[in-house]
Amino acid sequence: MVIQSLRDIFSDPEIDRTNMTPEVKKAIANHRMKKYKMICFFGAAFVVWTDKAALLNRIYQHNHTSAQLCTFYFIIALVSVLLGIIASSFPDTAPWAMVVAWNGSLQAFLFLNACFHLRMIELYPELLHLTISFMVTSVIFSIYWSFWARDPTVRLVEAARHE
Repeated sequence: MVIQSLRDIFSDPEIDRTNMTPEVKKAIANHRMKKYKMICFFGAAFVVWTDKAALLNRIYQHNHTSAQLCTFYFIIALVSVLLGIIASSFPDTAPWAMVVAWNGSLQAFLFLNACFHLRMIELYPELLHLTISFMVTSVIFSIYWSFWARDPTVRLVEAARHE
């Protein structure tokens, strides 16, 4: 009963996933991977071409520890986006390809959000307010991305086995 209600909430009413053939499921997965690949490519280009030294220098003037944490996050975001490109390029052989590509796409958007807030330091120098704004917008976007930008079918099928 719980599984059926979750299916009703998360599934598109026009698409009945239970009666799909494996070929249709594969086509849908390939379409999703192409979208993830495109997002990851744009994210990788943005991560590589952004002047991170200038952004980190602005933070370093206010708080040394925050600059070190941002450097660590920039590395994690770059690795996640590159892994997302690899996973979406080779979905048949990459382990957990959909999850890795999904995470790479999410990190691309979060990096864009971080850069936006870091560039705002020149216009609005209150670092605490910008940090809170970054955290709130990142949490809201991550919650939205987690529940509506991925395919919940796998978890629902596994949950149905345990029921």
